[in-house]
Amino acid sequence: MKRIAVVALTALSLSACQEMLLGPAGPYNPAPVSYGPATERQVETASQRFAALMAAQDANAIASAYAPDGVWERQSGPLRGRDAIRGALQNNTGVRVLSFGMRTEYMSYNGPVVVHTGEFQQSVQLPNGKTSNNVGRFEADWIRGPRGEWWIRRMAFRPK
Repeated sequence: MKRIAVVALTALSLSACQEMLLGPAGPYNPAPVSYGPATERQVETASQRFAALMAAQDANAIASAYAPDGVWERQSGPLRGRDAIRGALQNNTGVRVLSFGMRTEYMSYNGPVVVHTGEFQQSVQLPNGKTSNNVGRFEADWIRGPRGEWWIRRMAFRPK
């Protein structure tokens, strides 16, 4: 009986150590992705879909493009999780997106993450009616969701 208790305690301890080192198990910690053109096409397709959602200002769909624990890094501070991202987008201050585009420069692999970098361009109409054109760089970390879809784990836009 003591052996069973020791084995159970050891298993629990190892499980806790694994979670501390690797993060929680589940759909947010998927297996490494396959390297190559098929994966890169899938990420590019997901990226273009995300750009279309940004242009359409669809707060719910944009938030759903992120992993449940995804992070949108912004100059005013990061937004963590879908609810925070959705809330920030729904509470815009009268800014209307006229166009939004992303152009891939390169992709690299880091275990289960595809690191995607490139340039973005955005045209917005400000509350005062003036138009602002913004360009800069983006970096996105993409991971696979539980049904094989691609989610953004982290996105950062850096205006020039």
